[in-house]
Amino acid sequence: MRVPDYLLIPALIAGEVWRRFARRVRSGPLYRWRFAGSTPSGLAMAPQSLRPADPQRAIEFYSGLYVFGEDSVSTGGESPFSAPSPSDDWFTRLHSFRWLRHHQAVDTELARANANAMMSDWVDLWGHQLNSPAWRSDIVAARIIAWFCHAPLLIKDASPANYRTMLRSLARQSRYLHHNVPHTRDGYPRLLAHMALAYSSICLAGREKTVKSAARELDRELHRQILPDGGHISRNPVVLLHILSDLLPLKQAYEKHGQAPSKTLLSAIDRMMGALRFFRHSNGDLAQFNGTGYTPTALLTTILRYDDSAGAPNKSASQSGFERLSAGNTVVLMDTGKPASRASAPQALAGTLSFELSSSATRFISNCGVPEVSFDRYAPYARATAAHSTVTVDDTSSSRFATESKYYGLLPNPLIRSPGQIFVTRNDDDAEFNVEASHDGYRHNYALTHKRELALSKNGKVLTGCDSFLPTDGSPPDDTIAALRFHLPATIAVSMLTSGHSILIAAPNKEAWIFTCLEGNIVLEESIQFSGPGQPRKSEQIVVFVHPALQKSIRWSLEHRVKKPTGQAERKKSKAPTSPDLLDALFQGKAGDK
Repeated sequence: MRVPDYLLIPALIAGEVWRRFARRVRSGPLYRWRFAGSTPSGLAMAPQSLRPADPQRAIEFYSGLYVFGEDSVSTGGESPFSAPSPSDDWFTRLHSFRWLRHHQAVDTELARANANAMMSDWVDLWGHQLNSPAWRSDIVAARIIAWFCHAPLLIKDASPANYRTMLRSLARQSRYLHHNVPHTRDGYPRLLAHMALAYSSICLAGREKTVKSAARELDRELHRQILPDGGHISRNPVVLLHILSDLLPLKQAYEKHGQAPSKTLLSAIDRMMGALRFFRHSNGDLAQFNGTGYTPTALLTTILRYDDSAGAPNKSASQSGFERLSAGNTVVLMDTGKPASRASAPQALAGTLSFELSSSATRFISNCGVPEVSFDRYAPYARATAAHSTVTVDDTSSSRFATESKYYGLLPNPLIRSPGQIFVTRNDDDAEFNVEASHDGYRHNYALTHKRELALSKNGKVLTGCDSFLPTDGSPPDDTIAALRFHLPATIAVSMLTSGHSILIAAPNKEAWIFTCLEGNIVLEESIQFSGPGQPRKSEQIVVFVHPALQKSIRWSLEHRVKKPTGQAERKKSKAPTSPDLLDALFQGKAGDK
């Protein structure tokens, strides 16, 4: 039974309000006595940090310039922790202390002094403001891990008093986090909190009694959040990178501590490694689904060095809700699922049955992704089904978000509804790899079920597709218009061919595919690529319009274009005179447009 929105939204708000209230109570005067305790005698170890560092960033910090995302603050010699924050993102990154890795990369006396001064400033200015945003559980967890991983930087030249200040603060933050884990936002923030507590149990001297209990709680959360196919419950591929960047050093820390990592932890790592390989395109980037935008290539390369598995990626990630078609140099990834829960997927997008295609070193069909910074600013557009390479009906999304609600800030996630039923069938044979999937996201408003079939030839040269509009509970209104959208990255050049039924799409290296649809009206429209460094960029999209009431299905294809022979030897083999390559003119025009 479908719960009315006027009942569903208040219920979601009530749950989030209760979570925030409980956290605030547990951070208040009634509970603060629980965060007091003895100061540890020292540090038992400092785990390795796997996150890439940039020494130039440390130089900027010395000069008083603090740039996080698209926001920057020049402090003029004052502490950045006393400066007004230009955005929530800037505040979060500053107080998480992940930037200590840049100082670690320099590791000079100046770098150590600056890092130690920043740590001391934070303790003085924010160390007791437990109800402030600086004590949000995921920020506390990231800060704890950063301080442990970069402890050599912080204590090498520190005075005994500063060293003791750091130990006292680490112990206090760990006790605070332990009591607030139940009220930490579900999904990655809660898993990060459990990882931070596991770090504390083995990095702080004298906490040997907590090692097994912290490991046991982490195992429970890993079992709950990491799906059997290795995906995360958020269905966001890039979250796997962030988890592994902290989980791999933790595994090494257990081994140095003399404690064997649990089977649950080792299994989760192996499965996540497999999922990363599943989500990688032929060019090495991750697919842009549910919050993944620009791929942090350096971090991905570092993480995959720890992947001991061999063999091709799995064809299906059925628990996560994705399918992979791969042949030759071509990779096709398709979204065939929905969020496991609203709270665990804060960046869930309405991309059901969208797909991406890559070939060799280029992604040719993509989703618009999400921006690296300022997600909230562009979220209403990035979330929409129209920002994905799938079908939209009357420019509405297959999932509903509360982006216009005045209670938006009180919801655990703007996602209100996603498709209720999604059916997936895999039918590989000797000739092609085939996936059929359908969803009912348009059933309530348009009496339609969208069904999509993708088939990739065994040589990887031809992708055929068929989108069907199946009537349910009646028939769609006569004026309903469906749009098949195929978004192209900003680097791709396009040209409508003379037939009017085909479009040439080409990469800068002149590898090309030809999109063909004989059954619909094809147009080229502007699109936007949210992912990538800097601001979103203008791109293009292929759109095919159809009236579902009149046309129940529409077929289309993408065929790899064979490159023309080049070089003197190849020209001699051809008796016909050479003619200008269409791709040359295409890219000359694209360069001229810029």
